[in-house]
Amino acid sequence: MTGGNLDEMLDEDPYRRGRRSSGHADRRAADRRQADQGPDGRYPDGYPEDGYPEDGYAADDYADDPHARDPGVDSRGDRRGGDRRRARRGAGGHEPQDDAEDWGGGWDDDGDEERRSRALPKLIAVLLVVAVLVGVGIFGIGKVIGRVSGGGSTSADYTGMGEGIAVVQVPDGATARQIGVELQDADVTASVSAFVKAASANPKSLGIQPGTYRLRSRMSAEAALAALLDPASSAPFKFVIKEGMTVRQVLKGLHERLGTPLSELEAIARSPAQLGVPSYAPTLEGYLFPSTYDLDPGSTPVQLLTSFVTRFKKEAASIGLETKAAAIGVKPAEIVTIASIVEKEVANASEGPQVAQVIYNRLHDTTGRFRRLDMDSTTRYADDEYEGPLTKDQLNKANPYNTRAVAGLPPGAISNPGIWALKSALEPADGSWLYFVSMPQSKVTRFAATDEEWAALRAQYLAEGGKE
Repeated sequence: MTGGNLDEMLDEDPYRRGRRSSGHADRRAADRRQADQGPDGRYPDGYPEDGYPEDGYAADDYADDPHARDPGVDSRGDRRGGDRRRARRGAGGHEPQDDAEDWGGGWDDDGDEERRSRALPKLIAVLLVVAVLVGVGIFGIGKVIGRVSGGGSTSADYTGMGEGIAVVQVPDGATARQIGVELQDADVTASVSAFVKAASANPKSLGIQPGTYRLRSRMSAEAALAALLDPASSAPFKFVIKEGMTVRQVLKGLHERLGTPLSELEAIARSPAQLGVPSYAPTLEGYLFPSTYDLDPGSTPVQLLTSFVTRFKKEAASIGLETKAAAIGVKPAEIVTIASIVEKEVANASEGPQVAQVIYNRLHDTTGRFRRLDMDSTTRYADDEYEGPLTKDQLNKANPYNTRAVAGLPPGAISNPGIWALKSALEPADGSWLYFVSMPQSKVTRFAATDEEWAALRAQYLAEGGKE
């Protein structure tokens, strides 16, 4: 390797973007040409210096080229590039293959054509991969949007109020889409998205209650929504246990609604263990929690009664019935019994704690004045008689539930108490009251701690039309 070649290589940009000093490189190239010429001005290979014409493009060739440069501009891409091509041609007029043009060669170079031919398949492959990824992305986004919008790519909908009868179950805590699925599966509506759209447009849809509904087949989504908001649609499947109802009253109601023989229902009630009552419960009375229940058409009487008991256990746990009963020295079963008496004696929940305290005061009396509770409500329960005045025979009848004749609490509850009555038994009011009476006109309960106070209350009771 000669010193001249080394200089040229050192002057070459390693990334072939140009040379570091175009002036010095051009002068060195000219010196080499003069040194290589013979006396006759020819090169050793016999070609004259001007044997090749200028290989730059003609001026007209730049006329339509948007990338053409001003021929008067001294840049690496035009004049100097042409000088280099002339200076560096080798024997035979060919340029050395290891010294490519600074800017990558002309557009018509064979090397570029070869490189482009190799790059084209790679470019096509990259484009195909990008197209596949974009397609998958669009498909995935479409699926996500479909799920968010309620499922299904269409909003097919029926028209009108529908026909026939369709029974639909709305689960507890169901969303609009979940309700839409139930409706579509029962052929009440044509699509899930149609119902979701109708529900989204109507804020009242948030008021749809869980339960069983009697609807029609092939209803419009708006008609189905209106039916779900109409209490009449669920009324045939609703069963209400009111506060203070007895087991007998509950069984009679189930008989009327389900058609199950009353004797069959009574036989079930006589074996409360199969219904899951608490271990401390002596009977079923008091453990059918008052509430509104959904009558699933496929449920058996045992399943329905079990659901009533399960609700009691849930509510009792929520107020800590067993723990609080132990804290005041009362058995859980006695709490339920006292609460059932409170439920029957007063109508106003705010008066419950005072009535509970009267019961405790009479049970704990040591003066001998109250050997018995003397509660009419327990005597009425014994005779299943809740209307009209009690007779002397009823008041004196020897019956475990007749607290006028038997000391202490009755053997079990006399009704199914609500949550307020249970709380009253667990948290009685502080007071020394021994008497109370509900006024027939003012509808309030008055309390007395002494015989004198009680005499005044009895006089007021009779003045309002009360009967002995």
